[in-house]
Amino acid sequence: MEIAIKPILWTYRNIIKTENNYVVGEHEVRIRMTQNRDPKYITTDYSSSVENWDEEKGCPKTSHPKHLELVAKIKKITDDIEYEIKTAEKAGRQITHVEIKTTLTNQFKLITPAEKPNKILAYIQSIIDHYESVKNPGYANVFYNNKLTVKKLLKDKDKMFLAFTKADHEAYEKQISDLTESTKSHYLRTYYRIWNLAIADGLCTKDHHPKKYIKFKAYKRIRTKKRSIKSDYWERILKLKPSKDTRIYRSHLLMQFMYYARGMNFNDMIKLKKEDFINNGIVYKRSKNKRNYDFELHPDAVRVIKLFEEYPEQSDAGYIFPFIMKEHDTAKKIDVRIDSALKDFNEDSKAIAIAIGWNKSFTSNHLRHGFASHLNEANVDIKIIQEAMGHETQADTRIYLADIEDDIITNAINAALKKVG
Repeated sequence: MEIAIKPILWTYRNIIKTENNYVVGEHEVRIRMTQNRDPKYITTDYSSSVENWDEEKGCPKTSHPKHLELVAKIKKITDDIEYEIKTAEKAGRQITHVEIKTTLTNQFKLITPAEKPNKILAYIQSIIDHYESVKNPGYANVFYNNKLTVKKLLKDKDKMFLAFTKADHEAYEKQISDLTESTKSHYLRTYYRIWNLAIADGLCTKDHHPKKYIKFKAYKRIRTKKRSIKSDYWERILKLKPSKDTRIYRSHLLMQFMYYARGMNFNDMIKLKKEDFINNGIVYKRSKNKRNYDFELHPDAVRVIKLFEEYPEQSDAGYIFPFIMKEHDTAKKIDVRIDSALKDFNEDSKAIAIAIGWNKSFTSNHLRHGFASHLNEANVDIKIIQEAMGHETQADTRIYLADIEDDIITNAINAALKKVG
């Protein structure tokens, strides 16, 4: 479920006493988050008169006495909200506006004041430890991966927040400069978040924040590259006959299951248990949105499950696919095992793509996008595609269908111009 964010003027009542940056007789400025038509609000601790507020743009007019300060506060809260949403997406989980408000208004009581490390690597570790203690390995991994980039920057030596210089922050930006736009943005959002937390915990002031020195914008909206595989290439993949004693054979079967099981997410597929397979149907809870799904499987998906019932390797923990074992007895161990399996799968996918002459990137995401795109090419109603993909809204589905292959556009244009001629 998408979360709409907008700064608003709370005109339902006037300020009756002065505190923070409020002015008696004015109205409170809040950030409104709307999810599933339900609004939640976060205060900015600023107020404005109706005359000094631009309702259409959702910002104070330049005539507002504290225009710059209020604009900065609105941006900070909005950036924090965006960060929580993006981090949840990266961790493969659905987040609610209630959870975001709770997180931001109870600013990071992850550790008691007496235990707060004043060095950045130790501080990041305390955040990782917190998320692991509440069984949220996805969030823990986000901060762990960022810790590795900071550790590389500092050459394995820890450093106090107050000791960071302009040169340190510029070096961090340079260090991640060769990554993709979306990966850079993700790392930088987390880096900023760490500093926001440290500032909130009194370990440094807002004047030490790295955004003053880093040019790349962490919160810019980056359009992802095309992820769908063309239908004729998918047909070539199906015709491949890998040797049964290879890992690629296993990955080839997993590809088919993901595709024919309605573009199932790799994470969800690996977590399927034998008890979830009932009367040629599947029952499971999707990791990302926590929704329950129950549907009849395509015959080719059933065929793959039957093949895995006779596969030489079997899970001793009751899973359909032979990856998670009894030894993976914690959420973190399962998460690490899935990451390892996904890495192997994507390596095999690349080899398969080369074998069929597909020169673009090919990963598990391409199968999910391909499933949706192929239904769309067959003129299946978007409502059916939405339901098949397990999307909350049609807007989510349209993201998968937004990029049409260049040759389809070219053929359509050429056909249209011939008619005109």
